[in-house]
Amino acid sequence: MAVVTDESTTALVFARWTLHGDGRLTGADSDIQLPPKEGHVLRLLLASGGTLMTKDRLLELAWSRGEVADESLTRCIYSLRKHLRADKGFIKTIYGKGYRFTCPVRAGNQPRAVVHVCPRCGQASNV
Repeated sequence: MAVVTDESTTALVFARWTLHGDGRLTGADSDIQLPPKEGHVLRLLLASGGTLMTKDRLLELAWSRGEVADESLTRCIYSLRKHLRADKGFIKTIYGKGYRFTCPVRAGNQPRAVVHVCPRCGQASNV
């Protein structure tokens, strides 16, 4: 049985990067406080487990209040890729549909644990 951890304290690790619960993205030579929307979108992509996250789903989850243009999501993805620099290819565009995160993800507090991150809310649980 999986135990759900508090999203605000769960760090998600992929390649040389760590997304901390407070929205901070750290790497070998980087420590970036992501804006809230960028942090949320990145967490949702990490939570997807490599499956397609449609534009509509990302917009619904990250911008739940009111209407928002697709351009907001496009700018957010652009900024995330800019922060990831050489690793920007981890976020693949599936044209006309959405985005897919291509790098394996694990919980930072569990070095070898299998982690399941809910694609709906972004909460992580160890399996």
